Amino acid sequence: MSTRIMVSRKVDLHVMPVLLLAELVARYGHLVVSNAKLGGLLEDLSMTEGQYRWCLSAYYFAFVILNIPITILFRRWRPSLFLTILIFSWGVLGMSTAAATDFPGFLICRIIMGASEAVYSPVQKYYISLWYKRNELAQRVGYTAVVTTLGGASVGLIAFGVSHIPTNSLNTWQWMCLIFGSPAIVLAVYAFFQIPDKPETAKFLKEEERELEIKRLKIDQGAAHDHSWSWSQVRTVLTDWKAYYFAVLYCLTGISGSGVKLALPSIIDGMGDWQPDVSQALTTPPYVLACVFILVSSYYSDRVFERAYFLLLANAIAVVAFFMIMFIPNQHVWPRYIGTCILVASTRMDNSIRSAWYTSNFSGLTRRAVASGVIYTIHAIGNALGGQIYFDPPNYRKGHTIAICVVVLQSFMILALRIILKRINKRRDAMTVEEKERELAKYTDPGQIGDRHPDFRYAL
Repeated sequence: MSTRIMVSRKVDLHVMPVLLLAELVARYGHLVVSNAKLGGLLEDLSMTEGQYRWCLSAYYFAFVILNIPITILFRRWRPSLFLTILIFSWGVLGMSTAAATDFPGFLICRIIMGASEAVYSPVQKYYISLWYKRNELAQRVGYTAVVTTLGGASVGLIAFGVSHIPTNSLNTWQWMCLIFGSPAIVLAVYAFFQIPDKPETAKFLKEEERELEIKRLKIDQGAAHDHSWSWSQVRTVLTDWKAYYFAVLYCLTGISGSGVKLALPSIIDGMGDWQPDVSQALTTPPYVLACVFILVSSYYSDRVFERAYFLLLANAIAVVAFFMIMFIPNQHVWPRYIGTCILVASTRMDNSIRSAWYTSNFSGLTRRAVASGVIYTIHAIGNALGGQIYFDPPNYRKGHTIAICVVVLQSFMILALRIILKRINKRRDAMTVEEKERELAKYTDPGQIGDRHPDFRYAL
């Protein structure tokens, strides 16, 4: 076995497991509120449907405020310590939610829970990019997306089991909060000893292996490779149109994808004449199908190093699935349910590819970290809006219509961005030495250049 393959496997074994487990427990804390609705939450806390939707959206409020500053802090701090504290807080806060006695208390718990989980997605994507080349990112992020999806699937199954626990002392939704929150505390202890900080200090690699890992990452980034830090680099991202363009794409994805995800138990519950515990269990197959979609699409996206066309394919499948749910007559329950499975799978399959696309196109560690914060800050607004669009049970025709419009708009933006980036690459291909020198002369700090270097080519 070659040294390169051995290094790649060692990185996978030491970097990915904790991230995957963290993704799982984070999904438990996030999705438990959707299942808690069918576990007596609204009745116990005397909440209306409108108040419940605000609890779904409130989770994302802190995202808007915290993403950028905390992502910058992560860039400057030790990942092992940072992620340990983050994961531990999920467990404590998730279990504490069981003590809520009314709508304001539950709302505050959701806001604080959102604050603790606010930065995990951008931090995770940035951290993965420290260890892998650009054409390896979609698959690795795909693994986390699969775990997220399996988390969604297992939430339904676990909720089905929890719904049969006697409610003499605690109601079903309270048991859910306690059971779904506890794994994070155990994981935090494991994470502290397992998470490596960066390739340069990775103790699980021998010196020769460490040098090989650093070298291949440097070659992948080319002239845009940069590990320095300065506030001027932060400012270059805050004035970079790409950061906001990707952020709007993420925002639109959040409206449709988060809306479907958060409303899934209720959507399925309104399709057939079945009990709430059966509705919980029926949320599992859509996520299992989504795992297949994610693994296949992320693998081939990396293999051909293409992002935009795979995102457009996912959107096209989603639109077809929306039409199946909306226009197949209500009495045909199982065809509509199959449409729901396809819808969940298509709205999940694009996550890893979309994340790989933006991380591939911001070069320099500081620029990439800050870009992650900007993108996920605006993405959180979309997630918050997604919790509001499914307001017309049981068929949710208005909610589906809004989601379709958002998907179509996003598709036009994806195609436009690919055209723009391709033109920039062509212009750089045609640059003379003198033109490249004039371009580089615009930047006093080499760390400010990043992906704007004339020799850098954007991933399409």
